[in-house]
Amino acid sequence: MLLKKKLIAGVLALGISLSGATSAFAYDGWADTKQTAYQLQAPILGNSTVLNTPYDVDWYSWTNNTGVRKGIAARLQSPTGLMYDFLLVKGTDYNSALQEELGGWVQLTYHYVEPGETVYFAIRGRTFNHYSTTANYNFSIWTV
Repeated sequence: MLLKKKLIAGVLALGISLSGATSAFAYDGWADTKQTAYQLQAPILGNSTVLNTPYDVDWYSWTNNTGVRKGIAARLQSPTGLMYDFLLVKGTDYNSALQEELGGWVQLTYHYVEPGETVYFAIRGRTFNHYSTTANYNFSIWTV
């Protein structure tokens, strides 16, 4: 009985310590290339994480598995006082969205994505001063 109580206490302690762990998305080395992009399931309204070094770039992808042509739109909200830009890559087409103000947001109007096609999004700081280890950006995509 004592062993059972210790086992239960250990599992609870592990659960509590894991619930306070940092986000898996909050570090350099996660989804840093197009080949290691984080696969999204649209719509994603408000994926929030950090760019924690001047060299950190976060890549996301979305594959149209709906069986029909879809339009996709994306929006990026930078942390206050910072400018983050993003790039949409579809095949060989590159569309960039540049922010106009610190802590602002930028939105790409929708692009058509054919069934089975994948689009990629890269988020990066505007300059080497535009990153934060604590302030999250907010990234959303949706289909139309």
